[in-house]
Amino acid sequence: MAFFDKLGDLAKNLGDKTSDAIETGKLNSRINAEKAAAGEELKKIGEHYYNLFLADGQAAPEVLAFCEAAKAHNDAAAEAQAEIDRIRAENEAEKAAAAVPASTAPDTGVVVCAACGTSNPQGTKFCCQCGGKLEAPAASDSQLCPACGAANVPGTKFCCECGEKLAPPAEQAKPVCPSCGAQVAAGVKFCNECGTRIE
Repeated sequence: MAFFDKLGDLAKNLGDKTSDAIETGKLNSRINAEKAAAGEELKKIGEHYYNLFLADGQAAPEVLAFCEAAKAHNDAAAEAQAEIDRIRAENEAEKAAAAVPASTAPDTGVVVCAACGTSNPQGTKFCCQCGGKLEAPAASDSQLCPACGAANVPGTKFCCECGEKLAPPAEQAKPVCPSCGAQVAAGVKFCNECGTRIE
């Protein structure tokens, strides 16, 4: 019988220890929750005094250094965010420009850079913003310079590329290929029909 009494006492002790462990676990959870809640309240106090500091630049001497340090960290974070925004904007501009080839806008007479989307004056060879090479397609009604072959806006009196005097479109005579007799556009180096070099 003594054995069963000892076994009963052992079970009671284990039960008490288990109950104590459960109770202790609950109390530890409560302690952690209360400390976290206190931390949130302290955070609100800090934010309140920090906002007062931001409003007038004044703070109690014992917290002034903390407020200034927090502001420095916030300013650095804002600068980093601005840099992220700039990089994203550049990437978006590059993607948009890559989708649109360089072209000459008929109304404005500008060449749009395929790399960055910047509008450049007609006749510009390299983008004024990014330095990318501009290759605007020649308009079908443009005047080709007989000296350098550059395309010029109709009605231009002098070539925008080399300064050569341009004849009015009606007066421009098309050269003839010496080999096959086909007419070739001014500035063309080789005949489109037979490939003979045009002098």
